[in-house]
Amino acid sequence: MNAYQEGLLIGIGVNIILALGLWVTVSTGQFSLGHAGFMAIGAYLASMFTLKMGWGLVPSMIVAAAVAGVVGAVFGFPALRLNEMYLIMATLGFAGLVQIFFINFDYLGGVAGLHGMHGTTLPLTLIVTALVMLYVWLLTRSRLGLAHEAIRQDVQAARACGLNVTSIKVLAFGVGGFITGLGGALAAHQRLFISPDTFDIQQSVVILLFVMLGGSETWRGPVLGAIILTLFPEVFRFLNDWYLFVYGALLVILVIFRPQGILGRGATVPLSSRLFRMGTSSRHRRSAPGPS
Repeated sequence: MNAYQEGLLIGIGVNIILALGLWVTVSTGQFSLGHAGFMAIGAYLASMFTLKMGWGLVPSMIVAAAVAGVVGAVFGFPALRLNEMYLIMATLGFAGLVQIFFINFDYLGGVAGLHGMHGTTLPLTLIVTALVMLYVWLLTRSRLGLAHEAIRQDVQAARACGLNVTSIKVLAFGVGGFITGLGGALAAHQRLFISPDTFDIQQSVVILLFVMLGGSETWRGPVLGAIILTLFPEVFRFLNDWYLFVYGALLVILVIFRPQGILGRGATVPLSSRLFRMGTSSRHRRSAPGPS
């Protein structure tokens, strides 16, 4: 196996980890455009531990991911008060705050970025990817996984069944942040250079596209989406300047004809439809006459 093939496989593994990190959060009905922020926390902290403190990559990665998980849980608690549209806006703002923080954090390179990281190997990436996939597989077969599904389908019904919706959603944000932090740490030590621009809104959108393309109803969907979108630039490299046009056209076709994703079931209601329905029902409640 040459260096190009190894790098491609590492990229696939990292993107699968990032996709599953977001999926854990999405599985409770919480859509996020801020997971690039958790990725940045994992990338920068792991790089600080390896470059500045001389730690090994594995302990650096675990500690950095744990910090990202704690930040995710702390952020997730107040975010639970927001409906889907405002939650997306809040997560987008969170990612921007993280980016601004690292721009002004001169100890880790500031706007100029950080370089010199190394150590991400294919065996390490495969092991971490396999462990994350195993965890998610076990989660979907556990009572907690059933609780995630119940909350995603109907929050009020889940509360009526006695589920602690707040704790479960906060835990989902925390675990999602942890997994995404792992992906960020591996990505930083493969790319050898990171800067705050590496973790902008485009990166958050790419992670979300992994989940949307494959389908959010099953954990296999994000895995498939990450594989396809990682290989897409390599397969269609011959298109040169037309690559982005074809890429965008395929995504538009997918949203129109398969909004639930490749592995999603036909009964899935697209996010845009749910938001429209939510706004319509809210207007109806405001316009309903009060008791006479």
